[in-house]
Amino acid sequence: MIIWFKGISGVGKSTLGKYFYQIKKKKIKNLVYIDGDIFRKLFKNDLGYSLKDRNKNAERICAFVKFLQTQKINVIVAANLTSRKYQRLSNKIYHNYLSIFIESKLSNLKKRDNKKIYKKKKNIVGLSIKFNKPINSDLYIRNDSSKRKFLKNIKLIETLIKKKKISYD
Repeated sequence: MIIWFKGISGVGKSTLGKYFYQIKKKKIKNLVYIDGDIFRKLFKNDLGYSLKDRNKNAERICAFVKFLQTQKINVIVAANLTSRKYQRLSNKIYHNYLSIFIESKLSNLKKRDNKKIYKKKKNIVGLSIKFNKPINSDLYIRNDSSKRKFLKNIKLIETLIKKKKISYD
């Protein structure tokens, strides 16, 4: 099983992904959580945040997730796939796969800005780097309300897993 949370910086990918992981880790064997920012650190932050570097990071994450899936490891990913190339690739190469797109008003993201991303105004997906909304997402979630309400979307994800008969290898 692969569940991939996608959306621009600060939209809540990591928040919802970590929360889902915490809920499921005792029930699903061989479950790992991958966060795009943490994944970069595995490579000693050798990439910047230009579109070229973001695509290289996406390529690495896609390859690593595919490797984990071949090892029958269930994966929850919270990472942006800016390029259509990697969005199509992720939709094509994985099985037992759900793509979850999270979106919020840019004004809300700038106001929340927990990581101080939007103050930089350089190499920010959705501002200086064009964001291609994910294609063929299995679930669309708005994140324009409270964190508590946002986290309740876990129920939608669980319902979708049952509906699509996604299995935990």
